[in-house]
Amino acid sequence: MAAASVVAIGAAVVWVATDSDSAGSAVPAAASAQAAAGPKLVIPSNFPDPGVIKVGTTFYAYATNSHGKNMPVASARSARGPWSILAADGLPRLGKWAKAGKTWAPDVSRRKDGKFLLYYAAHNAALNRQCVGVAVASSPAGPFAPYGTKPLVCDAPAGAQQGKLNPEIIDAAGYEEAGRRYLLYKVGYNQYHKPSFLALQRMSSDGLHRVGKPKVILKQTNEPYTVEAPYLVHRGGKYVLFYSAGVFSKDNYQTRYAVASSLGGPYKKAAKPLMTTAGFGRKVNGPGGAVVVPDAGSLRIFFHGAILVGPPPKPDPSPQPKKLQRGMYEADLRWSKGGLPYVP
Repeated sequence: MAAASVVAIGAAVVWVATDSDSAGSAVPAAASAQAAAGPKLVIPSNFPDPGVIKVGTTFYAYATNSHGKNMPVASARSARGPWSILAADGLPRLGKWAKAGKTWAPDVSRRKDGKFLLYYAAHNAALNRQCVGVAVASSPAGPFAPYGTKPLVCDAPAGAQQGKLNPEIIDAAGYEEAGRRYLLYKVGYNQYHKPSFLALQRMSSDGLHRVGKPKVILKQTNEPYTVEAPYLVHRGGKYVLFYSAGVFSKDNYQTRYAVASSLGGPYKKAAKPLMTTAGFGRKVNGPGGAVVVPDAGSLRIFFHGAILVGPPPKPDPSPQPKKLQRGMYEADLRWSKGGLPYVP
């Protein structure tokens, strides 16, 4: 029987069959030349803010509340599909602190004990704002059971405060390195038209508790509007922080990245976005909420874009869709000779 090794990029943890006990590289050196290029709409229905994980030979994707579920779950044997949305709700019950209706941007990873860890944003009924919670399951399909009676994160760290304004804590993403777990998340003030921040928090080994104080690693500056949806990749000795910017309901929504030589930064923002509506020739409208998953020696990037649902589904061409539906796209993520990411 082949031994199993773990490959980790950001929160996507992949359990791969190998012929020896030696672990594989944390990140493949380059995308496979045979990998399919160009974005493909793989879930042609509303499936926003996707989080994706590969377990064995099966992909699992998780979305913001839709399809009558707190957390829809989809699965596929190939990154390019076909994908099927599972009948059951992956998170049928929220934490006691949370109110249903705003369960956003789930992120799933696998712990060393084999269980699956979920970070999700939900509405804190007592404080009337979004906070981050955590849940655990024995299967990647769920059901995930909330942990604790209080949210995991509901406060803004030092350096990410805007006076007495209440922050929106959303878009949590796990990251693991050298046996240590971390949590990235957004500290937002969109409703006040104030700059947003991305924070990094050390976590306990089981991912359920915060350790020490969080650190602000990115602040909104020249982006068209907000910074959110962080996702971290370590490649070639560099940390690449993918994030979204712009208004999620408009065609200026986009995916950007920043690079650092150490986990805590400082992160230098790239001069140009990674993915935009114009850059894709309007074949994808508002590409954002991106996550990266290793797959057979290549890297796949999953994200959402505004679509028109119908026969056949297609990108929504309007600058601001009247009825926002965001389908899940998949594409090949490649790297230039200079070590920078791009999507062909």
